[in-house]
Formats: sequence, structure tokens, C-alpha cells
Amino acid sequence: MQNPHTYTETPKKRVRMEMGVGLDAVYTSLNSISTTDIALSPRIGFGGHFDMGVCFGRNFAIETEVAYQRGSLVAKNNIVDHTRKVKTTTIDIPVLLSLRFINQHLRFIAGPVFTVMNRSQYAVNDQTHEFGPFSPTWNVAGGIALCMGGHFQLEARYIHPLKTTLNQVDGIEFESKASRITAGFSVVF
Repeated sequence: MQNPHTYTETPKKRVRMEMGVGLDAVYTSLNSISTTDIALSPRIGFGGHFDMGVCFGRNFAIETEVAYQRGSLVAKNNIVDHTRKVKTTTIDIPVLLSLRFINQHLRFIAGPVFTVMNRSQYAVNDQTHEFGPFSPTWNVAGGIALCMGGHFQLEARYIHPLKTTLNQVDGIEFESKASRITAGFSVVF
């Protein structure tokens, strides 16, 4: 006769959702510029993101996020020796594949990044001027993350542009190509 108080353990879900929020430090690195009349010096910025992921089993996930980043750079006009502070605002939507190892504590991520909004501006005599986008629409990212305690994650990511952008300062037009490096902290739930 079977004991009515025994039960069978239900199997763990093979597909599950994961969500999180986080803060990032962002460094923009200039890869190339098509002129010597302008010198660009990026600075460290900040950002935040909201993550969502679909986990398939223990070692694979597809993740996406909405990432807001704010930064600045200094544009120096070498012809007339003017310096302009350019403020940048970016919203990215990456779609990343995540491979997870060591009981899901070590994660490698890679995939495309869609920059849905990039605005860069500078001011001259209280008038705002457009610098042009500092990040193209299509980028690719790769990174590594370390998960601690099941709910906390440290992550470093490199975002590489797939094409140049057209920019201008003081009427001088030029093409530039800039990559970004982010380091952040997330809470995953």
C-alpha cells in the first residue's frame, strides 16, 4: 500500500525568466577620426540598465536590455584653439547570447547592440549645437560577468562600432569611430 504522505519532486523548469537592474561606468574610446583639425578626448560617463533574459537549461540564455548612458567628451578645434564640451546621451538595446559556466557564476556574453537613440550636443554662447551621433546604429558587444550570491552580478563589456559616424564642431565636418567599454553592477531577480 502506498503512503499518502509521500510525494514526488517536480522537475525544475528548463526554461525560465530572469530580470535585473544595474548601474554602469562607461568609457568611450576613440578608434579613428578623419581630420587633424579636431582633437577628441572622451571622458568617463555613467549609465543604468534594465535586463531581461530567457534561460534555457543551466548553461545558455538569450538576454536583452534597455541601457541608458550619459557621457561627455572634449572637442578641441586645433585651427582656432577653441575647446567645446560635448554631452552625449545614448539608449542601447543589446540582444546577447549568454554562455554560463561554473554553476552559472561565470558568464560570457556576445551579440548585436542596436543604438536606438544617440544625441550629442555642445553649447556656444548659450546656444545649443548638434555634434552628431557619436555611436552608430549597429554595434557588436562582447563581455564577461561574474555572479555572486545568486542575485548580484559584476560585468565588463566592450561595444565595437560597425561603421563611422558623421560629426561636426564649429562648422568642421569629420567622420569618427568610437568604441565603448562598460563596467557595471547588477541586481538579478
